[in-house]
Amino acid sequence: MIKGIEKLDFLTKTELKKIELSETNYKRFSRIYFEVLDYDQDKKEVIVKVWQNESEAGKYLTSGELISRIKEAFNFLPDGVSLYVRPIPYEKSKLLSYNIEDVRADMEKYSLQQKDLVKLLDIDKASINILLNGGRELTKYQKAMFYYFFEYMKLK
Repeated sequence: MIKGIEKLDFLTKTELKKIELSETNYKRFSRIYFEVLDYDQDKKEVIVKVWQNESEAGKYLTSGELISRIKEAFNFLPDGVSLYVRPIPYEKSKLLSYNIEDVRADMEKYSLQQKDLVKLLDIDKASINILLNGGRELTKYQKAMFYYFFEYMKLK
């Protein structure tokens, strides 16, 4: 069942079945999911979010392609009802493979030293030293901390 589909109470049973069949097929073959976020009766606007998860086939759609898939699935909306799509294309996270070498490279990129990380991340000097010198592997929490810290640095 599509999340939020109950918001579209003007659809017939046949139309609902068509949308659900589209969603089932997209899920099964392309790992594409969608959710009805809102239906504004006054403005006659439907807002749908669409996203793609990791696929075994390794084929990923762009934002434009995701939008066109949703427009196909919702092509029978009544005249005067606008469809707005919020696509979230799949992007394999570097977080899973983030490691000490990446931390060192990012430190160099932003001209940061160990003492800077101690201050910025509020980590004791000994722990940073052990991690950066290969004394310990990064835990998943440490990977996340460093990864998102340097993602934040990119925004500055």
